[in-house]
Amino acid sequence: MINKSLKKIGLISLSTIGLLTLGYKGYKNFPSKYSTYSEGTSTNSIVQASKPIDEKEKSNTNDSYDIEKLKNDLNNKEKDGKKIAFLTFDDGPSTTVTPEILDILKEKNIKATFFLVGQNVDRDDKSKSLVKEIFESGHAIGNHTYTHDMKKLYPNNKLDINAYINEVNQCNESIRKAIGQDFRTRVLRMPGGYMSREYYKDPNLQAFDTKIAENDMWQIDWNAMNADAEGKRKNAAELLESLKESVGTKEKVVILMHDTYGKEETAKALPQIIEYLKSQGYEFKTMS
Repeated sequence: MINKSLKKIGLISLSTIGLLTLGYKGYKNFPSKYSTYSEGTSTNSIVQASKPIDEKEKSNTNDSYDIEKLKNDLNNKEKDGKKIAFLTFDDGPSTTVTPEILDILKEKNIKATFFLVGQNVDRDDKSKSLVKEIFESGHAIGNHTYTHDMKKLYPNNKLDINAYINEVNQCNESIRKAIGQDFRTRVLRMPGGYMSREYYKDPNLQAFDTKIAENDMWQIDWNAMNADAEGKRKNAAELLESLKESVGTKEKVVILMHDTYGKEETAKALPQIIEYLKSQGYEFKTMS
């Protein structure tokens, strides 16, 4: 569960050879429970989440946004006047919420980025078929580790690099089996977010940045959210209001949401979220 202290957070961490960190506000204390996995907890790069090794394209390239350009845009204090929203969904797939979200995205003709948890991919045949549908529909797929188990990934509140990379590889393999072809994504999102590792001054972060750079991977957090994994359970109307507050006047917004079990209200809110972002002049992209 994302702590209340993240309610007004506005931070994205991108790491490859170097690290870009945007400023944020309202970042206070993480509770002890933050280091454990709970249903609905969210979290490099942004490669088209559905890009296989053989480079076979499954989506309209106009929907994807180059990660290097995005990094530069986010680091640039000067606004360019182009408002872009990246819808991201963590912790899936789920057989209850993911299908609803995919139907809405199809109806609205919008592509999103799904950060998948490997053990949820392996849960059953329906889950595997949903991953294939995500891929074949042209959405991006990011790697959110295999277990999302923070005690395993961050023992004694320190990043275990080998365990983390092993889980990334295991998750990629689960996705590869589900879509039926060679697959590798460079896009990573850490459970709890890279920002949590920075907050705790994790001594292994620098070595981690070097390791993922060597493997041509990127880490990305978010700078906006609908707060569907934060505080008390919210209904669709409350999620929409949380998103409006979080997006504010940002030009480039990477929006954290969830499509795991128990997030039905996120699916209910999604049409209104999309329409609001459109009304504010945003176009929608995936990350590649």
